[in-house]
Amino acid sequence: MRTFSDVKGLPIYEQTTGKAVGTIADIWFTGHGTVKGFVAERRGLFGRRRYLPLSAVQSLQNDRVIIRDAGSFQPFPSLDSGHSLFGERGIAGSMVVAADGTTIGLLDDVYFDGQLGKIDGYEISEGFFSDLTEGKKRMEAAPFTAKEGVVTVETMR
Repeated sequence: MRTFSDVKGLPIYEQTTGKAVGTIADIWFTGHGTVKGFVAERRGLFGRRRYLPLSAVQSLQNDRVIIRDAGSFQPFPSLDSGHSLFGERGIAGSMVVAADGTTIGLLDDVYFDGQLGKIDGYEISEGFFSDLTEGKKRMEAAPFTAKEGVVTVETMR
């Protein structure tokens, strides 16, 4: 299990050629905690962000991501199909509240299992000074909805 911050910026290599074809820019996941894939920054003259399904990832290592080939990149799924941390449907920095309205903190990162394709928890910030003195908090994963900068978790475990 690792945080997305550990993966962001890792180079992506083709297994067939060993060629670097991009870098990991974001993660794409559902409100029920299923990791669907990654947002990748493509290399090349017309480099742009593309969707990389988790099923296309052959190996997620500490220093690189291996995919079968560059044909694994796809157009983005519909925006209604998930969330990212930093992109158009990005929820990083959003206020996290419990279903009863209790404020938990700000969503800073997600913990995930790349082999199982699931979000295991959320990294919560309670503010700069609290993070310095006490560190960031880890919250168990729970289904959530996100609207207008607020992430509402359905249950607290």
